[in-house]
Amino acid sequence: MKIVLTGFMGTGKTSVGKELSRKLGYRFVDTDVLIEEKEGSPIPLIFKEKGENYFRNLEQDSVKEASMMRDVVIATGGGVIKNRKNVENLGRDGIIIWLKADPEIILKRVMLEGGKRPLLDVEEPLNEINNLLSERIKLYEQADTSVDTNYITPQETAHEIIDRLCLDHQVVAVDLNERSYNIVIGSKVLPKLGLRLKKFRPSKVAIISNKTVFPLYKDILFGPLRQYHIVPEIILIPDGEEYKNLLWTYYIHGELLKAKFDRNSLLIVFGGGVVGDITGFVASTYMRGIKYIQVPTTLLAQVDSSVGGKTGVNHPLGKNMIGSFYQPSLVFIDVDTLRTLPKGEFYAGIAEIIKYGVIADGKLFDYLKSNIEDILSLGDGVINVIKRSCEIKADVVSKDEKEAGLRAILNFGHTIGHAIETVTGYKRFLHGEAVAMGMCAAADLAVRMRIFRKDEATRLRELVELYNLPSRIPDELNVSEMMNAMEVDKKVKAGKLRFILPKTIGKVRIEEDVDRKLIREALQSKS
Repeated sequence: MKIVLTGFMGTGKTSVGKELSRKLGYRFVDTDVLIEEKEGSPIPLIFKEKGENYFRNLEQDSVKEASMMRDVVIATGGGVIKNRKNVENLGRDGIIIWLKADPEIILKRVMLEGGKRPLLDVEEPLNEINNLLSERIKLYEQADTSVDTNYITPQETAHEIIDRLCLDHQVVAVDLNERSYNIVIGSKVLPKLGLRLKKFRPSKVAIISNKTVFPLYKDILFGPLRQYHIVPEIILIPDGEEYKNLLWTYYIHGELLKAKFDRNSLLIVFGGGVVGDITGFVASTYMRGIKYIQVPTTLLAQVDSSVGGKTGVNHPLGKNMIGSFYQPSLVFIDVDTLRTLPKGEFYAGIAEIIKYGVIADGKLFDYLKSNIEDILSLGDGVINVIKRSCEIKADVVSKDEKEAGLRAILNFGHTIGHAIETVTGYKRFLHGEAVAMGMCAAADLAVRMRIFRKDEATRLRELVELYNLPSRIPDELNVSEMMNAMEVDKKVKAGKLRFILPKTIGKVRIEEDVDRKLIREALQSKS
């Protein structure tokens, strides 16, 4: 995040900037200090000896240098905003905040600093402040938001900025160099989305959602966006896994073309995994790639599909067989959206969290069992398990973005789970329910291969059932059809069925060629 503080002299840019950098752990840069360090001379002397034009050229160079930094708070000189190129540089991937104060307070603060500023070296400094403010007011209004600093301390101003930008909530970083992004997790963060969008400077914005969830949050979304002069296009698709296909991808592409979206446009995914997967795929293919952000509203999407950049659509012969790796620019998780989520879908999301416990964190697995009441009541427990799940996935994705090796462990339970979804036409089970059955069957398979203890498999099955998830594959599902579905899964290599199998709770291994007879036995097992 790049936070830029602008405003007239004496409004608190330096003191607030230092406080912000301290609280956030960001670097603090004062463009005036950069100039003085390079010139080896104080700004009043530069003004006096070389003139304002010379100073403004130095200022533009310093602004350009500062604007290239990441995780930085930049305090700008009072006249920086006068130069359009400065505004463009500072606004690129950053939020510009105008600190405001009344002329009388500005004059008092400047005097307390111990001397006049070059522009106030006149007989009537208060009149000069009023005149300069009148000249610059329209320029300062270019900022993304403003904070009145008249009667609040630098500490209070910093707190207000942090709150508006949601920087006081849980944040998980997905480190992918130039494609890195943050996952913001918290309660009541949705109304603060508008200001965060300004960072992307989009030419147009579209919210892509489904006809079930969007009406529930329409007003909560529109208010904050309009506050920052963002009027989005709305594109809705039907609700359901069966609509995650090329037909609806084509429909969204058409709506974007009709609205004249260009390469600087931004898509907002608002909904669950279906909307997220299809919109990510659209973003990766529209004009060969535009930015999108994920605002997941289901637990499953919050802990899994919204993070990592896997996008795609289904085909009747296989799930997610058509898609791309394409990272979002931001993931914005408001746990309050879970309050309108049907219980069954909430439990389906827990299945993916159980998966993270099995593949990477035995303590998370135990936490799910010992904190079930807090999690189900959407207390701090649910924020904790969402954050830990995102941390695990972010770590894996950062090391292996395109599933060359390690990332395959995220597929634990999915080989069989996807087969179950395929043979039932994506209509009978929620994704998390299919994954729950897939994990239990994979654990049984691991027991048969003597790499996983039976009592550990029982622990997994008991936790799955504790969260009202199915742990056994129904008898009526045809084993041969499931085996055929697995043969066209993405995880098949050279005809070999690859499985992610647990060794202990918290650690898994990749098995490249699993005996089909043992797979059939696990699919048919009732133990």
